Amino acid sequence: MDISEFMSIVSEVKENKPILFGLESDKAASDNEIEQIEEYYGVELPKRYKEFLKEFGGGYFGYIVVYSCDRNSRFYLGNNVLKEWIDTYNFFPVMDFETGDLCGFKIYDNKCREYMCMFDHEEKQVREENEYDFFQTLAKYGFKL
Repeated sequence: MDISEFMSIVSEVKENKPILFGLESDKAASDNEIEQIEEYYGVELPKRYKEFLKEFGGGYFGYIVVYSCDRNSRFYLGNNVLKEWIDTYNFFPVMDFETGDLCGFKIYDNKCREYMCMFDHEEKQVREENEYDFFQTLAKYGFKL
């Protein structure tokens, strides 16, 4: 799914379920802020996640939380994503279901894959699902579509 298709879904959900957008969100990210995150973690983030960060920022988004580049937010990547995730699991979490489970990207050669996978907090392992990209995953879990 590309950004324009996702924006259409967001518009429709905003119209039909405006309450899903009633909670705080983080400020949109600049290219420089995204580059700083990539340098700090030593990974290249996927295109669609970067597009989301530049358009929406992050924070509460529907039923989930999306980590952001907003240093003044409690959802700031730098405060929520430990480098251990990368070293131990080759995993970069970006969505928090606030249940203990996280959704993010597997990392290969310091590059995050486009397709999402889940971290199961009970089993302490990453389950590769590889069906959905960032926007598809956000629509599925954030909007329950």
